Amino acid sequence: MTPLQNLWHGNIRPNEDKAITDEEKELFELIARHHETLSSSLKNDDLVVFEKYVDCFTEYASLIECQAFEIGFKLALKLMKE
Repeated sequence: MTPLQNLWHGNIRPNEDKAITDEEKELFELIARHHETLSSSLKNDDLVVFEKYVDCFTEYASLIECQAFEIGFKLALKLMKE
């Protein structure tokens, strides 16, 4: 893995003390509540499809976040060179 990927995957931890904002906490609570509501109301195949959707969306979001992190980091390095 590249150093940026190691940083992203938690092998390097520069932000261990990052505080979760109120906005992030509220959004996480909403996501959890809606997930619970949907999970409890769906049955059998629909529940399986929903969980697969959640897994795919989570993986996609992680990939996009990693790419955004790398782009931002590279931009910061370019700015530092100037």
